[in-house]
Amino acid sequence: MGLSSALDWWDKWKLRILVLCSLFVQFFLFVAADVRWSYALRRLRVIVWLAYIGGDALAVYALATLFNRQKQQITTAGGGDAALEVVWAPVLLIHLGGQPFITAYSLEDNELWKRHAITLVSQVTVALYVFCKWWSGEKRLLQAAVLLFIVGILKFAQKPWALRRASYGSITSTTYSSSSPPRRGVMGEGINYSLEEYVKEAQKHIKEGRQISDEAQLETFNKDQAFALKDIYKMFLDLAAPYSVRLHFLQSFLNLDGGNQHKVLRRCIIAQFASIYTKERSLATSLGACSFLVLPFLALASVVLFAKSDKDGYDNKDITVTYILFFGTFVMELAPYLLNALFRHPLRKLEIQAWQDMVSQHNIMSFCARNKKPPTLMKLVTFSYLRDYINKHWYIRYEPAAQQISMLVRHHAEEDGWKEYIHDAATYRRFNNLRGEHTLMKMSHHLLLLEQDKLGWTFNRPFDDIILSVSRHHRRESPP
Repeated sequence: MGLSSALDWWDKWKLRILVLCSLFVQFFLFVAADVRWSYALRRLRVIVWLAYIGGDALAVYALATLFNRQKQQITTAGGGDAALEVVWAPVLLIHLGGQPFITAYSLEDNELWKRHAITLVSQVTVALYVFCKWWSGEKRLLQAAVLLFIVGILKFAQKPWALRRASYGSITSTTYSSSSPPRRGVMGEGINYSLEEYVKEAQKHIKEGRQISDEAQLETFNKDQAFALKDIYKMFLDLAAPYSVRLHFLQSFLNLDGGNQHKVLRRCIIAQFASIYTKERSLATSLGACSFLVLPFLALASVVLFAKSDKDGYDNKDITVTYILFFGTFVMELAPYLLNALFRHPLRKLEIQAWQDMVSQHNIMSFCARNKKPPTLMKLVTFSYLRDYINKHWYIRYEPAAQQISMLVRHHAEEDGWKEYIHDAATYRRFNNLRGEHTLMKMSHHLLLLEQDKLGWTFNRPFDDIILSVSRHHRRESPP
């Protein structure tokens, strides 16, 4: 096959290949959503990122190719191949809507929701123009195309809306006044505690301790799980919670032992991840839930209408491609609806994923040894940015130490804080500002005050100043 024959083949198959590749990328993104949850597959995340970035570009390019192809072709009175290709325009809009479990790849993506809104208007305009300008098919095929346009516009519109809902500005604009803790024990709905009242009530709960059996711990916490998951994510944004909310969390966590406490923390972390990087927050609204339920049935109806439509005069290859696109669209719209209640819902991932238990650790000994004897990989890397990337990721290991750390923090807050140190509002403020003084004082009799003399000067200086001062001190004392 010569060059001219290859160019003719590419010109004929270009649009088919583009739309099928776009469909494949969307299937890959749907399946690869689990890569982001699994620490074992972390090295594959760069492939998911490339698919996330390239998916939109591929769909836009396919839509532009369809526009240019229709301008160049002379459609026949009976419809011809061009009319069937026009039906692919709404499918590309659906692809631009993305997948529900991988809406954003980074925090910056959520802040770019306005750019996605502009893309929505421009691409919907192009798709509608192509369809209205060159449509010449029969009635049932028109009905199928109209249904797909409804699915595509709704699906595409969900993306900037979901990004806006998950943006920092949208989350921080939500106040705690919209949700008060449920009535439990001494806490009443809507009560505003002062700091002194909060410390007194907290001391009562600390003295009472855990009062329920191991079997009833998670069941009791799950009764007001909706409240916990609705508000605890705001703590990740460094938003101060009212004392009534803090008291509610304190009482709830005191009823849990170390293992169950860590399970609840994992649940809150994964809920926060879902609220930022998926369509979780948008689907939680009435409009989002309705569209999530309706879209699969509209996609199924379009498949049925296309199967019953008259296909005489169309190219068999275009018919096959259209069947693949329609049926693939239906599968992708139906799959989240079914899997959401099984194991793909973020809260269900607690049972099958354990990345929340892992803590990243840098192997400094291997990193230093590399400077003395560089490995072959580092010898092959000539670009500085590649060398920095390898230094950042190559010597990172993961250890399942998150549960031990959470239990250690709880012991410090409960035993060293509430039971020994905190007695009133003043000691509560002072304990929250401690940076190791209390621990150093407790251990001073073992260290014969030596370490206290060496480290005590650091407690009255800013943290960044301490780091720089200690670093300069070690450089002066280290041998050449």
